Amino acid sequence: MTTKTFSVIIYTYNKVVDAKINQAIIRQLWQTDPFFKKINIVHAYNGKKTWYSKTYLEDKLIRTTNPGHFAGAAKLIDLGVKVVARSYPQTDYLIVLAADTWLIKPDFLKDIINKMIDNKLYLASCAWNIPERMNITDNGMATDFFIVDWRWALKYKMLPFNYDVFYKKFAELFLYIKGSNISLEKLAFMRYLQASFLEFNDNNNLRPLALSKMYQIKEREPIHSHIDSNGFWQRQEHWPKIGLLTDNNPEAKKIINTTLKNKPVLKTLQTLLKQANPHS
Repeated sequence: MTTKTFSVIIYTYNKVVDAKINQAIIRQLWQTDPFFKKINIVHAYNGKKTWYSKTYLEDKLIRTTNPGHFAGAAKLIDLGVKVVARSYPQTDYLIVLAADTWLIKPDFLKDIINKMIDNKLYLASCAWNIPERMNITDNGMATDFFIVDWRWALKYKMLPFNYDVFYKKFAELFLYIKGSNISLEKLAFMRYLQASFLEFNDNNNLRPLALSKMYQIKEREPIHSHIDSNGFWQRQEHWPKIGLLTDNNPEAKKIINTTLKNKPVLKTLQTLLKQANPHS
């Protein structure tokens, strides 16, 4: 099989230690496998320069302003997309990760990508759901970890997400009808449906066609365990089967120390885990 080229967008505001940990995992763990020989890391960052004064292991560092939670994440991803398009057009698959979303079992990632290649799938993600609401078409897709066929996503305009354009058109309507903000997760899945329509030109069967070309990461579902008393969805933080961690807390550190067998990367991560992210 021809070696594939991957680009990874890591995005963050103030989780700069987490971003370094993610980069170390990619460089020192993923890339021990020849399958991941060709990886370009683009780090999109909208925090203070003093928090992250120089590059670490990334190939490109993007600095920008922070317009807020949803808009900020979308802006970072879209800026990363533009850099990948300009600097790494040979990319085969794009992997997007929030800074605190760590994959310490790269074999699982490799397995997903091979399934995407073998079955000509365009997207891998999971529903942004809770146990009572599991449908991806209702809740949208996870944007803290997804994989997309790069050329397909550009050709059919799944990327960039253009959250800012959508927000300017519809933010008041969402606030008026629902009293809520515009979800990046739902917008991302909408862009996938739009891209699928551009390819298939079939409104009647759009959802089943789109879902048939997607690897839904059921191993991560449900992402959220419950809704708390304030109405916030509480996310689970560890999926041991797939080696996914999404929080830099004492339990995550314990898991890394007991799970990772790669001594060089373990030493690097143990050093980084002693540091603290800056407060906003």
